[in-house]
Amino acid sequence: MQLKTKQFWVSGLVMMLFGITMVVVGTINNFLVVEFGVDKLFIGLCASILAAGVFSGLFSFGPMVEQWGYKPVMLGGLLLAIAGITGIVYTPLVLYVPVFFFFIGAGGGAVNGATNMLVANIFPKNNSAYLSLLGVFYGIGALGLPLLTSLMLESDFPYQTILTLVAGFLFIPILLVSFLKFPGAVRSAPIPLRKFFLMLTHPAILLFGFYMFFQGSVEGIIPVWAPSYLSEITGVTYEKGLYAITISATGLTFARLLLGRFLKIYPTFHVLLISMVIFTFGTIIFGWGSSFLISLAGIAIMGLGMAAFFPVMMGYTVSHFPENPGTALSLVMAMGLGGNLLINYITGIMLDSFGVDKFIYMIAALILGLFILLYLIKTRLLDQK
Repeated sequence: MQLKTKQFWVSGLVMMLFGITMVVVGTINNFLVVEFGVDKLFIGLCASILAAGVFSGLFSFGPMVEQWGYKPVMLGGLLLAIAGITGIVYTPLVLYVPVFFFFIGAGGGAVNGATNMLVANIFPKNNSAYLSLLGVFYGIGALGLPLLTSLMLESDFPYQTILTLVAGFLFIPILLVSFLKFPGAVRSAPIPLRKFFLMLTHPAILLFGFYMFFQGSVEGIIPVWAPSYLSEITGVTYEKGLYAITISATGLTFARLLLGRFLKIYPTFHVLLISMVIFTFGTIIFGWGSSFLISLAGIAIMGLGMAAFFPVMMGYTVSHFPENPGTALSLVMAMGLGGNLLINYITGIMLDSFGVDKFIYMIAALILGLFILLYLIKTRLLDQK
């Protein structure tokens, strides 16, 4: 097996951590309630601190990889996540729990960025295709933790045992990363802070970053608000509305498997444009379907459509900044997470003021923004090469 193929598979196992990271609060919130007697406000605080940790990991991974190489960043991220998970299990004081969530988020954000950057660099000709396949591992982690937790809880395993097993699983990629060779540092000194922040004003960073801002917003608000929207519009219970999350994530994961093939055959821009049209079509079905099942079909199509957004834009970013790919990815990915957090907050305010039925119009506005940005990227960046 070629070295870069081994690096890809190990990166996939590491990427599963980020999938686990993004669902860990929702998966174990009942454990926090039972173990520490916390309320919803505390759980919301933990979710915010987790997101802050992810943001810090994403914002800093690029310069660290460029200065130290991939291996230290991936190992550090995995160890931070293990420390966070085991800390939550064994801490006697609830005050430490938010700190451990920050560790999990920072570790997850760092390995998310480092693995995406690595795959984009070792497969320069088809980086969008391989980044799409890497996203499948994210889906496995995000879908697998809730499923594993549910199955083990039904078999009367305590939360402590489940979380300890998850932390133990993460030692497998630690061992593989430790013994496998990865590209080293590309610079001997850290990038100057002034240059780092000046890159935020680069037209390409702004266009790629704002596309990721809107993309992150779409991926962020769907799992949070789609169940409530379905419950109000179709009259089903909220518990049934939760199917929307699983179906959307399943559609996205399945599509990324297919994209790994399509992006090697067809022009990247055409695949992205068709994906956006598919997403728009799914949104129409989801928002104006005549029944619960039709709306579920719509959100499945939305998951299929948005699968290409992230890997294609990451590929464009790395190709456009060959000298500083890590720094560029840090900025663009951080903007994407910023959109996730900010638009989720704004959506909450809007829906609280005007009703959950207006959720579909928030998605429509984000779609319009994505099409405008894609047009600008095509005319001002891609056509100029």
